[in-house]
Amino acid sequence: MLRRLLFAGFAAIFLLLLLPTTCKAKLNHHLCHSSCGNIPDMRYPFRLKDDRPRCGERKYELACENNRTILHLYSGRYYVEEINYTRETIRVVDTGLKKDDCSSLPLHSLTYANFSYGDPYRLSYETSDVNFVDCEAPINSSLYIDMAPCRRNSSPNSSLSSMQTYSYVVVKDMALSDLEDSCSVGLVVGFSTTGQKIDNSLPDIHNRLLYGTDLRWCNCVLFFFCTPCGEMLELKKFLCINELFLNILFI
Repeated sequence: MLRRLLFAGFAAIFLLLLLPTTCKAKLNHHLCHSSCGNIPDMRYPFRLKDDRPRCGERKYELACENNRTILHLYSGRYYVEEINYTRETIRVVDTGLKKDDCSSLPLHSLTYANFSYGDPYRLSYETSDVNFVDCEAPINSSLYIDMAPCRRNSSPNSSLSSMQTYSYVVVKDMALSDLEDSCSVGLVVGFSTTGQKIDNSLPDIHNRLLYGTDLRWCNCVLFFFCTPCGEMLELKKFLCINELFLNILFI
């Protein structure tokens, strides 16, 4: 029993020595607010490139270009449509997509495969895939939605772009068995399914892509008390109350 009390005491002292600096930094961050276009209240952990050094975190830095908030993620460029601080999600749309033009396509794939351990973002759980598929021959399958009405003959991202192709979209997490002979997947893009009615028509698919993809950001006080994307372990939660005090809540 004494050994357990000593261990708990040392652990508490260790945390109190480490966390006040972090809490102070977070309080300073909370004094910073930025805006750009349709994002009127940008705050911690996000920042704009021209913000003061103490505002936000560099790994959550956004750009303001032509009054649009832009996220540069991996090799892609995305419009930021919404930042939800309650759900800790940021909704983004590929800049290749154009409203009222269903022939416009995403420029980059964005799926769970893009993200790695320790990345500042990951896809929300409420995400479904849209697969852009090119085939050498017509496909007769209810799974494959023909893109001919959008006047899209071939995809520049496909290895089949130099020949006549038939273009389709498939809305699901495709298995290898779902891929028809002579077909090749060019792009796979995740979209948010939160609160959306799905009917799988071409306009519906395009509107869902224009609505965007929810990314969860990984905000964490101490990385070794967190899961890969900043969720606190179930045993403890840490809360910054002010510069000097820390409450440890045992669940």
